[in-house]
Amino acid sequence: MLEHEKDALTNCSLTCNAWHDLCLPSIFKTVDIRSDADYTRAFRCFMITSPHLRPHVRRTALYISEPDARDQFHFWTTSGWFDEEHAKSLISSFPNLNYADCSSFPLAAISLALPQLPITTLHLQKYSATTDEFLDVLAAGAQTLRSLTVTFVDCYPSSSPPTDGIPTIMSALKELSATCSMNLPFVPERIQMPSLQTVFPDVDDFETLSACLPDSLKTLVIHTVEEAQSSSRILHVENLCLVTGDYWDSLPSCIDTIDTFIDPSSIKHLELVLYKYMHSREPDVDLLDTFEEFLLNLHETGSFERLTITFPEDAMEPRSYEHVFPSLRLLGLLDEIRMWSSPISLSSVQR
Repeated sequence: MLEHEKDALTNCSLTCNAWHDLCLPSIFKTVDIRSDADYTRAFRCFMITSPHLRPHVRRTALYISEPDARDQFHFWTTSGWFDEEHAKSLISSFPNLNYADCSSFPLAAISLALPQLPITTLHLQKYSATTDEFLDVLAAGAQTLRSLTVTFVDCYPSSSPPTDGIPTIMSALKELSATCSMNLPFVPERIQMPSLQTVFPDVDDFETLSACLPDSLKTLVIHTVEEAQSSSRILHVENLCLVTGDYWDSLPSCIDTIDTFIDPSSIKHLELVLYKYMHSREPDVDLLDTFEEFLLNLHETGSFERLTITFPEDAMEPRSYEHVFPSLRLLGLLDEIRMWSSPISLSSVQR
């Protein structure tokens, strides 16, 4: 009950020795490290004086920002503590760490720590790194990472020419989320993900990424596209979430996206995330009828059995759309209309 109530847990830990020992694992389960002078001094003290608490840390967020050149007392630069070697020592000091959220934390330190720690979930955000630096991290976690999230990452070529070698096989990876990122080296010659089941791609070149996706893929969350390459690889997924930017007007692009990237007969559950909402407009009847006919055909000829519609948070009540897709509703194929609670994408559009 109190697992996420640190203040209450801290008070409970002061009751007696028995309660103290019971509360410590929950109090120190999550530790956030920020590049703030006072905060990092306190954290350094914690690291030195309380080594017995380190095994309790399971999740950490390492938020490192560039120091302000005007701040002559910035702890990271004046103390000399936060150089690359200390960064490696920092992340490796938690023997039971299984979740790391890293923002601008040195990639070399992450690469060193991954083979040594039981980290299964890794978030990387706000990086501009060479392709080799990024690939080193993936190679280091190839056998252990089950979930990888990449946000605002831009890779650029290394100064040395690329070498022909064996691609990194991320055999443990089950879930990949790549959003707002560019030039990621997700090509079969560099990365293979044979166990991948769920992918959230919002990158500049999905056609290239699709070549890395295995036949085992079950769930895909993708933004609709108006123009796509006809030569794109066809994916077979059971759960498809289409995130649209033009409300009901995007229904034609939903069909185009499916026809371009997906084998329609494989789809069992389709979700539409209609997050651009316009109060003054009613859905175009012809668009609705065309899309409903498309789904009815999938139901008759393929595996389709469920449609979920997710509206933005400021939308009108779902009862305003009781007339939408009447045939699907009659057949029990219109599963439900939700208000910003995505069953497939796990609210990925809010990440």
